[in-house]
Amino acid sequence: MRTPYNKPMKEVLYRESRVAKVLGEPAKCLIVDLLLKRGSLTVSEIVRRVRRSQPTVSHHLATLRSLEIVRYEARSDGVYYWIKYPKELKSVLESLRDFVQRTQKGLEEET
Repeated sequence: MRTPYNKPMKEVLYRESRVAKVLGEPAKCLIVDLLLKRGSLTVSEIVRRVRRSQPTVSHHLATLRSLEIVRYEARSDGVYYWIKYPKELKSVLESLRDFVQRTQKGLEEET
């Protein structure tokens, strides 16, 4: 990928922006948050808890897998998913929540 200045984008910056984009999608963020809180879950458990269709959840999980956010294992009773780097992801989501709360507080003070 090239920047407007026709220089190659650094791989790390590119990957960071892709992860940020995915976490910016409410359904994917909900799945990540669920897996952080509950640990390893089957696809059917995720479907039930996030109230989305199985094809939609599977699509979201495929995207999260491609970015190495989640891992999975096929077992006799289903396919289980979990967060690959829970400590780091918790930190990212906590920072996002802190940021949003701070900006909301600023908006409340302006009105």
